[in-house]
Amino acid sequence: MMIRPRTRRTHAAGLPAYVLGGLLAVLAGCMSVGQQARFQAADEPEKDRYEVETVGTKTSAVNAEPIPVGGVGLVEYLDGTGGEPPPDENRARLEDNLRKRGEREVKKLLNSTESALVLVSGVIPPGTRKGDPIDIEVRVPRGNPATSLRGGVLRECVLRNYTTMQQLTPGRNGNGLVDGHPLVVAEGPVLVGLGDKDDDSRLKTGRIWGGGRSKIDLPYNLVLNGDQQLASMAKLVADRINMTFLGQTRTTPNSTIATPRVDAASATIALAAPAQYRQNYPRFLRVVRLIPLREPGAGGLEGSPTAAVPYRHKLQEDLRDPARCVVAALRLEALGAPAVPLLKDVLRQSDNPLVRFCAAEALSYLGSPAGAEELADAAKRSPTLRAFALTALASLDEAACQEALQNLVAEATDDEARYGAFRALRLMNERNPLVRGEHLNDSFWLHTVKGGNRPMVHLTTVKRAEVALFDEPGLVPPFSLPCGHFVLTAGADDATCIVSLVEAGAEPVRKQCSLKVADILRTMAALGATYPDAMDLLRQGQQLKLLSGPVRVDALPRAVPVEELAQMGRTGGLTQE
Repeated sequence: MMIRPRTRRTHAAGLPAYVLGGLLAVLAGCMSVGQQARFQAADEPEKDRYEVETVGTKTSAVNAEPIPVGGVGLVEYLDGTGGEPPPDENRARLEDNLRKRGEREVKKLLNSTESALVLVSGVIPPGTRKGDPIDIEVRVPRGNPATSLRGGVLRECVLRNYTTMQQLTPGRNGNGLVDGHPLVVAEGPVLVGLGDKDDDSRLKTGRIWGGGRSKIDLPYNLVLNGDQQLASMAKLVADRINMTFLGQTRTTPNSTIATPRVDAASATIALAAPAQYRQNYPRFLRVVRLIPLREPGAGGLEGSPTAAVPYRHKLQEDLRDPARCVVAALRLEALGAPAVPLLKDVLRQSDNPLVRFCAAEALSYLGSPAGAEELADAAKRSPTLRAFALTALASLDEAACQEALQNLVAEATDDEARYGAFRALRLMNERNPLVRGEHLNDSFWLHTVKGGNRPMVHLTTVKRAEVALFDEPGLVPPFSLPCGHFVLTAGADDATCIVSLVEAGAEPVRKQCSLKVADILRTMAALGATYPDAMDLLRQGQQLKLLSGPVRVDALPRAVPVEELAQMGRTGGLTQE
């Protein structure tokens, strides 16, 4: 059965103001994941060398497009900074939503200064599975009297995509808007004051990291090429992908990675990445495209002109060559478990750091911890390889990988390597005592990490409200620091400090604690401090040179493009510390 390919279209024009305005800032940070990336540039120059048919020769890998969602919500529990919203479209929608959810005193609720109408937005990124967390942004619309969202909590609300009547019925006059499907449920405490601006807008915009839950799967898709639009080919591709990943680590035997979807208009394969690739979707797509369409045999691939030289052995030879090792490692990984002994041999025998790294990286995604030590060494010594190495270590929840990351946290002298190892360890196993942390005041995570070479404070401004303290940093007196409603004071000879909560119309509340940053943050949180208060304290401490260690913000290593890494192998340009 021949099937003609279907072209998918999306439309951003015509979104209502209450959706579009809230989405622009979110989309600005997500454009890269929405591009029509094919993830094949690194392997295309090599396809003629091996003369084997792979998944990539029959398909194109296209990112599922990110889906922007939006809606109108209500932030409650404000300290008199809310107010009655004007009688406009936003209010009408919110009133309707509240009534449908069983709220009886809608007008009283909206007229209160303890609540504020907000625009709520988010983006469902490619690869999302049902139930995955989605980052949420809320903001007070123009004309709304609310002055601050500090301390507020977003009541549960549903976010939808939107379309137009013309899109639903081509040729129809008019461009009226129609609510789409309910795709995300959002709620939670709102964090404000996270931007660099010093004006009132900082208090009218907030984030809820992980405050939404996706109600849908948004898988990546393989699209069969125009001359391959066959139901039988879609089934063959899906079967080969599922067989390759069968039995790999953290993937249950019954897991379905690839699902063929065939209808009268198109034939595609939906992909759900195994757990070990959840932090590295681009690698998963590259590996999938390199899976052979037929099982390799002792004499190579059936029907291959190079059958005299077994395919996997030719790949092993190329893996030993720095000029070819990046692509060869990906191709070996695409063979699944049978490639493990070949990769181990190269890891043991090669004296080239890039060759050893590529072998170790592929081994980790295939479920073998044999390369953990090599990956840790690369993360410690090579800024170029660091991001790849840490991601690979985080992909494998094995004792050897945990130990390697723990040693990096303790021994690394580079801040990015140190925090990167900490984050990789948390992504691997958040129950590990080293990274478990405390959730203070339902606002931010506090991690105290012992065993290192010097004190350091790390703050995050994306994805998570988190303070990570390495080797017990403290404040050095004397000081008097105002932070929002808090004032911290200590004399020159004091071994403790006083944390005071000073609010208008109320008696000051004072508590004493040690000069350790961890104790100060716990004390402030017990009095109601939120993440922006913690950030304000630590940034002031850095500016006034009162902290016993540096403050780093979002100190994560950056990954170079795979194509650039392959070029370094050809030119010998890999750098190490």
